[in-house]
This record gives sequence, C-alpha cells and structure tokens, in this order.
Amino acid sequence: MAVSTGPALAEPGEEAVRIQYTAPATCPDEQSFFSQLRQRTARGRLAEPNELARTIDVELLAEPEGFSGNVDFLDDAGEKVSRHVHGEQCEAVVSSLALITALALDATANNEDAEPDPPPPPPPAPPLPAPEESPPESTSRVTERAVRGLRLGVLAAYGGATSAPRLGLLGQLDFRSGLALRVMAHYAWHELSVDPGRNARLQRLGLETSICPWRLERGAFSALPCAAVDLGALRASGVPSEQLTSANAQTLWWASLGAQLGLAWQPTDRFWLELRGAAEFPLRAGYRFTFENPHATAYEVPYLNGWAGIVAGGRFW
Repeated sequence: MAVSTGPALAEPGEEAVRIQYTAPATCPDEQSFFSQLRQRTARGRLAEPNELARTIDVELLAEPEGFSGNVDFLDDAGEKVSRHVHGEQCEAVVSSLALITALALDATANNEDAEPDPPPPPPPAPPLPAPEESPPESTSRVTERAVRGLRLGVLAAYGGATSAPRLGLLGQLDFRSGLALRVMAHYAWHELSVDPGRNARLQRLGLETSICPWRLERGAFSALPCAAVDLGALRASGVPSEQLTSANAQTLWWASLGAQLGLAWQPTDRFWLELRGAAEFPLRAGYRFTFENPHATAYEVPYLNGWAGIVAGGRFW
C-alpha cells in the first residue's frame, strides 16, 4: 500500500521518498508509521504520484510469538539494503522500523553535504569472465514476497458419501495475502449390509483441490474457510457369500463440490495441527448400485454428505 499526501514543496535538504507499507489490521497503519518517521528526521517527505523518488518497502507480519518487520531500500550506491526486526508488540516493531528508515535518510543527506575526495586514477581493468545467467531480481523478489510457506500433512477422517473411514495425503501452499491452495489425495472404504446374506463393499479414491481465500489468525490459532472440488471414482462390489455367489463390481466416475472449514493450531514454526469439517454435494446424486434376484438397492449416492477429521503435518520455509 503506497502512502501519499497532497502537494508539498521541497525544503532544502529534503529527499522525496515513496513508502510501500503492508501490515496486519491490528498494527499501526501507514499514517502512524510516517508520523513516527517525521518525529525522528526532517529529511524525508512523501513523493508526488509522478515524482521520481526512492522507494522504501515496509512489511509487518504476525507470528506465533509476536510480530516481525522488514524494511528494504536502495543505498546511495544502488545496493539493496534489508533490515529485520522482531518483537512481542507490533507498535514496538513499527517504532524500530521508523528509526531505521530515519537513520537511512539522514545518512543520505550527510553523504550529499560532504565534499567527495577526487577519485584516484583507475588501474587497468583485467578481462572480465562471461557473466553467469541469473533470474531477474524483480521475479525472485516477487516470488519471495508472495509465497509464505509450504505445508505437508496427513489426514484421518470419517464420513463422506460412503460414511466410512478416510485417509489422505495433502500439500498446501500459503501466500502472504492470506490465500491458500490445497491438494489432497484420499481413500475411503466401507462394507455395508444390504439384506440377510448379502453385503456390499464400497471404495472411494479421489483427488481434492481446494482454494481458501483468506486466513483468520489470532496468535497460534487460525481459521481457514475453503471451497473444494473433488474428482475420482466410487467402486461398489458384492461380498461373496452363500446368498451372493456372483459378486460383480461397478465403478462410477465421481465429482462433487463442497465447502470446508479448518481450525488450526501451530505451536511452533514447523508443526501444525488442524481440525477440518466439510459438506459436499455429489454431482451424481441419486445414482444407485443394485443387487438382482431379488432386486435390492445396495447403495444410493446421497444429495448431501459431510465428513470431519484431523490433519497433522509440517510447515516448510
């Protein structure tokens, strides 16, 4: 978020700066940050929208044990400078970042006021090796700022269309904006009694993709609402017995839409535990698997089903 004000006249010794400020809602806003900056130095003023100015990136993040802050800018030589601050209170972190920024502006002004010594004659330059190709700084920086972390975990749940135990392996990509993308491969199984002497075995294999538009955090706890699409197959077969000598199997291609809610606890930077509940709407609702001689419905796909489970896993970078 860029901080901007109305037209301002440049005073002698002032430097035009443009501040990109990002912070949780519980932290002081950008106006508070700029007020603290002006209390520490009179060298900086906010740049006009079309004015050439130095850009200072300020970012604050909520963490399980407090808050962290980062300030990035270019020094007089054009080199990137980064500073990191951590504290229990967001106000203290903002104050420290304002002091760091003020010192950087004062250092620039002092360098401009000092008369530089004449440079010595340069020595003959040796031939330079061919530069190694590297990704553009802008691309790597955008990726670093956008992605917050990767999670891998396992799911143990009960319920769903087959009203059965469910196991899953999942991966989740978290973004700094609060968005999360999750992919989970899962398997469920169940054996049910249709009538005396005849049982049916159900097996569900699926790949679920969910998108979670925002994360609600409070300390080590967070809530994550999601929308999900589940694709896969449902297989039904008879269980051989004296009453069922021909146990044919039938496979149904499966698709469902649903909504989920996860309540997570992350006591450390690397481990997280989550309770997750879901409601699903199968697109093949009403489809029936049947037995013959005599005719009986072995299983009918419901119009609405739900499941609940627990996820445990690790968080990386």
